[in-house]
Amino acid sequence: MNVLAAVVILVFGFLLHMLPQLTRPGLFFAVTISPGLRESEEGRRILKRYRQILWSSTLAAIAVLLLVGAPLLAMALQAAGYVWAFLLSRQRTLRHAAAPDPILELDLDAPPERLPGGAVISLIPIGALGVLGLWASQHMDRLPARMAVHWGLQGADRWVATTRGTLLGLLAVYALTCLLLAGTAWGLLHASRRIATSGPAARSERRFRRQIALMILLAEYLVIAPAVFALLAPTARVSMIWALAFTALMVGFGVVLLRAGQGGTRTLPSPAAAPTGDHTPDHCWKWGLVYVNPADPSILVEHRFGVGYTLNLGNRWSWVAMMALLALVGSAVVFLR
Repeated sequence: MNVLAAVVILVFGFLLHMLPQLTRPGLFFAVTISPGLRESEEGRRILKRYRQILWSSTLAAIAVLLLVGAPLLAMALQAAGYVWAFLLSRQRTLRHAAAPDPILELDLDAPPERLPGGAVISLIPIGALGVLGLWASQHMDRLPARMAVHWGLQGADRWVATTRGTLLGLLAVYALTCLLLAGTAWGLLHASRRIATSGPAARSERRFRRQIALMILLAEYLVIAPAVFALLAPTARVSMIWALAFTALMVGFGVVLLRAGQGGTRTLPSPAAAPTGDHTPDHCWKWGLVYVNPADPSILVEHRFGVGYTLNLGNRWSWVAMMALLALVGSAVVFLR
């Protein structure tokens, strides 16, 4: 187990090592910069210092793990080193901050963005869970006496007695998870801030968002499998195939997104053609990680460091989404106790 945890820490180290190269060209450690800073001597020094601190903490974390056998402590040590490296690099980059480009063009010919396959596709897993629940409630005598509700590396490791109440609770947790994933995919396409709005950069950004939305929807379909497993108790081979499929999906899409870079900017012929920064004011980013801007109607905005999206905590709907997530997690914890 410790060796596996060490491999995980090492993989995270490589991912964190790559984050500065995956960020939009007009940003460096979550700071809007002028073109050329990345390639300058000062930019190289900042990047080198970040990676030195990152790998020092990563190697220290692996040493603690192998010598003491405390995986949580080791992961916390790596995380602390990463945060320290990022904040220190950001502080040095702030000395070279540039004003973000205030001009945001509108492309009236841009095609509308829709969920891959349409909204119905995103609701099929929820409907499938409803059908499964209806069938199971009418065939309680054919269900196992206990349902597996948690799996570890060695297989199922937690069960609950099969009753109508636990059946409803199990399916409700998975249905809410699917609804949250579908809502996230929809919000990514309809409630996220656009950076580029015309030309190749806009097309690349639309493709990037669509790829993430597709990944979320495919994950939604795979998420319902554990509910089926809990009720129908498939063979170990079927469970292993599902685990491999889920892992392959995440790794495959991860590779695609890493190659694309934030907003698909790494696929552009010339990074210099990208707009300066991301059109968001630097002062609305707390520590470069948390975005708070009540004047921005977007719910989701691009991360300024690495790949992906984060919530605009200045928008009240972001808090609604977080409360829904906390309610889902709380329900799952209560159900698994």
